[in-house]
Amino acid sequence: MPPALEAFAQALVASGKLRIATDHERNFVKFGTSDSDRSFSARELTDPTLAASARAEIARHVPRGLGVDGVNDKIEQLKNDLKKGGKVSTDKEMKVARVLVQSAHPAVIQLLLASGAEIFVSYAHNVSDLMALHFWQGHGQASGMQSTEREGAAVYVSCGGDPFFEGAQKTYETDGFPALARMVVIAGQELGHFSDLIHTADGVILGRYSTDNASSQLRASSFVQGARRTDIRNVEALRRQMIHCGLALLLRAEHGVKFYAKRLKFSPPWIFYQCWRCVAWLTFITRGSTRPRLRLFPPHRCGEALSMFLSDMAFNLAPDADVYRREDPLEEEAIACIEALARVPQQVHKWGYDAVVMAWPELTRVYYGTIIPGTLAALPAPPPSLAFDIVQDIVIALRRTLRKRPGYYPDKA
Repeated sequence: MPPALEAFAQALVASGKLRIATDHERNFVKFGTSDSDRSFSARELTDPTLAASARAEIARHVPRGLGVDGVNDKIEQLKNDLKKGGKVSTDKEMKVARVLVQSAHPAVIQLLLASGAEIFVSYAHNVSDLMALHFWQGHGQASGMQSTEREGAAVYVSCGGDPFFEGAQKTYETDGFPALARMVVIAGQELGHFSDLIHTADGVILGRYSTDNASSQLRASSFVQGARRTDIRNVEALRRQMIHCGLALLLRAEHGVKFYAKRLKFSPPWIFYQCWRCVAWLTFITRGSTRPRLRLFPPHRCGEALSMFLSDMAFNLAPDADVYRREDPLEEEAIACIEALARVPQQVHKWGYDAVVMAWPELTRVYYGTIIPGTLAALPAPPPSLAFDIVQDIVIALRRTLRKRPGYYPDKA
């Protein structure tokens, strides 16, 4: 990573705002009262630089009649509860923090640190183990969430497994690289929601870029609404263009090769479909200019990858789930606009910036042309440079060449 991002990761860990729940450990404890659903990390309770503010927050929710002894008893109770949950190592905290700071634009991470927002990361398949009891029914089954409460914003991310797992005894089938990929994608979306919040330079949240903040009801802002509708039409136009160039024939050929490669490799049908695939691929790339602009893996299944790309881009413009449905169609469209705009950085992680610009030109323009400049304007200090110097470039090149890849990373793309 650039040194500036490494500094952000270290600052995130040192802030005590990173809450992690692994399969068997956690570094935070919940502090639920009748008027609060706060939680405190191990660092906030034990680090001398953070303990004073944590103590002041706890004292607000302890009856005054109990005095200092009551506050001390509550802190000791929280520390004892923390011990029961095990301990998350500093190395693991840094690994999680490094992934998070690479999951959003650097300006968004800098604003997140300045705002003091809490970030919750769970190795489970949903965020239920991160939330207060009365939130479970409504939000516990979500893969991720970004909430805006009166006390500040909080970001929730689930990994669906251990992102850094190495070995054979998996807890989940998705341990390792699948969990790491899922963590980046979900964090990208939820941090996209955070960046959608309109922050002022003094830390006040005025609303969202994606909604009409002058309306008393939840309504989409006109420019985001128009951008989403335009991009829906653009994705459909891309689909028709690729079908015209021969995408359907390329898909049939690739499926035939895949079928016979598993059952009768090097048989006459397998050879026939291999030849068909070559002809279909050449026809596809010569009839249209879309294919060369995308990096597709694996290259020999570009038809399948393009089909997945189009389906995924269309789905994320109009996500279909019960949680997004409303009786009021205008409110439902506003929610779709909120979700689509926040998923721009998520889609960039999945498919690359050029691919997202090609499919979602208008929403990409809104996100990187309006939201990111607004985020930069709200920063308390200018963003640091992400450039490497010549020495760092040499060190990185040597490490990539000589260091063994971690076991949780796949051997091939």
